[in-house]
Amino acid sequence: MSFLLDTHILLWFLENDSKLSNQVREVIINRENLIVVSAISAWEISIKQSLGKLIAQALVEGLTIITVDQKFKFYDVPLLITES
Repeated sequence: MSFLLDTHILLWFLENDSKLSNQVREVIINRENLIVVSAISAWEISIKQSLGKLIAQALVEGLTIITVDQKFKFYDVPLLITES
């Protein structure tokens, strides 16, 4: 099956948040499923970050974000920009 993750579900999954149900976690990790994340999620995350309402995982864990999204250059996070 194919699934589109809402931004909060994506964040909960990435942060291993207990708010994410085991059922949803199993759907996401099941390799038989296609998991899709909207480009708008990056925008929503960046807005929350700029408002101080989100401690982004990359910042908290000292990670570098690998992306093709040039919009990440506007934020103070380590990046590895790739070509699409």
